[in-house]
Amino acid sequence: MKIFYTREFKNDIKKLKDEKIKSNLKKIIEKIKQNPEIGKPLRYELSGLRSIRFSSFRIIYKIEGEIIILLKFGHRKRIYETK
Repeated sequence: MKIFYTREFKNDIKKLKDEKIKSNLKKIIEKIKQNPEIGKPLRYELSGLRSIRFSSFRIIYKIEGEIIILLKFGHRKRIYETK
């Protein structure tokens, strides 16, 4: 599986200051790459997307064929807000 990072996801990562969270994030992304179905399927307006959590953070992504697209990263209180 290939991983594609959206601009929004990259910007979310740039805001991180905690190196421990960055390290954990890399591990979670590797888990997603090994098993894309690991994340919880989302519903309603976020249908078709998946979410995986660690600590109080979430990664929202979608699977398109052999590509995993990482869409957003953020705190659980704000990650599901739609623009």
